[in-house]
Amino acid sequence: MQKTPKSHVYSRPAKGGGRWDYVTGVYVKKVLNFAFGWQWDFEIKDHGREGNLVWVLGRLTCQLSGDRKIIKEQFGRADVKTKKGSSEPLDFGNDLKAAATDALKKCASELGIATDIYGKEEFNEIKLQKIDLPEPYVKKLDIKDIKKQSEKIKEKLKNETND
Repeated sequence: MQKTPKSHVYSRPAKGGGRWDYVTGVYVKKVLNFAFGWQWDFEIKDHGREGNLVWVLGRLTCQLSGDRKIIKEQFGRADVKTKKGSSEPLDFGNDLKAAATDALKKCASELGIATDIYGKEEFNEIKLQKIDLPEPYVKKLDIKDIKKQSEKIKEKLKNETND
């Protein structure tokens, strides 16, 4: 649920005017690798074509400790690019890959990755709230330790993206 580093945020024209911000599939994969230690998998469950649009249903599975997993499914889409002056697809495989990447990014956003980019209105500000629970139910954390750990994670992500 961290702010996406500005160096990984790109912008492109939106259909109908305006601009859309986005992150690349490579960035999302690096964050997933860091967060889950390469213990994640993405698969295409279904795909199809509707006019000049190709869609895929993707499933992201992230392994936690033991047998615990997080599973997210989302649709992704891409425009079918055609040869100039024709309705014949230029490279249908690339269109499917683009839709698969879109589905992966949408699944990852449900885990909090790049939510500040894809859900700007919904995630304007995230606040931590202190909840007082009896000692057996909560391990007390020192805020300084949390901040140190956060800085280590940011530095590691920065170093990974420079490689």
